[in-house]
Amino acid sequence: MAISYELSIKNIDAAPTEGDLQDVVKIIHWMYNGKETVDSEDFHGYAIGAVEINAPSSDSFTSFADLTEKQIKAWVEPKLDLVSIKADIASQIETQKNPPTVVKSNPWGGEDEV
Repeated sequence: MAISYELSIKNIDAAPTEGDLQDVVKIIHWMYNGKETVDSEDFHGYAIGAVEINAPSSDSFTSFADLTEKQIKAWVEPKLDLVSIKADIASQIETQKNPPTVVKSNPWGGEDEV
């Protein structure tokens, strides 16, 4: 099955005032999640980061209370290197599906827990 990806917004840093504007978005903290289900088992990967937002103009400013998740995501996504992010998440998931090492019990039996 293919990996499904989702962008979520975690936090928003805003300047209390900037000129005559209030609560001006400056930095948006994001998380990009990936999930793949294989034979009813879920595998997950993620990337996190933050992007700076350009200073708004007074005529196109949206008050903080009126911002929507869709609008914030539209500001964030163009600033992300989605090819690289998705490749990293796919690599995390592949490592979970096919781990490079696995924990094995002692072949002679006995206590093997730490």
